[in-house]
Parts: sequence; C-alpha cells; structure tokens
Amino acid sequence: MKGRELALFGISLLAGLTGGFSLRKKQQGQPRQASPLFYAGTWQFVDPHNQRHHRLEISPNLDVHIDGRSLEVRVQKLDDHQLTFQDKFGYHLVIHANEQQPISFFDEADDCTYTVHPVDGPSSAK
Repeated sequence: MKGRELALFGISLLAGLTGGFSLRKKQQGQPRQASPLFYAGTWQFVDPHNQRHHRLEISPNLDVHIDGRSLEVRVQKLDDHQLTFQDKFGYHLVIHANEQQPISFFDEADDCTYTVHPVDGPSSAK
C-alpha cells in the first residue's frame, strides 16, 4: 500500500511541476499589450530630401495628423516597440519606439525612415 501511495505522490508531484513550468512559459510567451498613450503626442521630423520640418500628431485614440492634415489609417499592430498603421491605399506607416518614447517612423509610400523628436511647444514647428 505504501509503495502505491508513494508512486501516486510522485506522479502528482511530477504533474504539478511540469504543469507549473508550462503555465509560466505561456505567461512569458504572450506579448504585453502596449498602451496607445505611449505613442500619443506631437512629434517633429525633417524630410531629408528638402530639409522641411513637419509635425506628426498621434492622438490617444490613435488618430494621425501630419502637418494638420488627417490621415485615414487603421491600426495593424500595437506593441511596446512598434505601432503600425495602414492607409486607405494599403501603404504602411510604422512608428518605432525605444523604452521611453517613439524614435522614428517608416513611411512605406515614400520608402523613407524619419527620426522624430517630441515637440516642446506650438512655436517649435517650422
């Protein structure tokens, strides 16, 4: 009888340990949903072709404006390092971020990556 109880205890212990490891793996494997507020703000960038300054505005509900003009976009991906939009023509606008803030964006329509900087106030855009 003791041998059988010991075997059942061993099997239960083994099942509990392996189940705990797989649960921990599942929790670690699922990416954390980023907050849209992380990307919200007003950003300035310079077009390298003509040296013109532009403003990129992202609202908390992820509406996008460039130089005051609204873009018709929908969110494709949102995580801690990337926010991807698709416009009505099928082109992607990809905002890249580090741990603190957005740092650049790629405009597929222009095939160009722009470095972005936060706008300090309304007078800093040119």
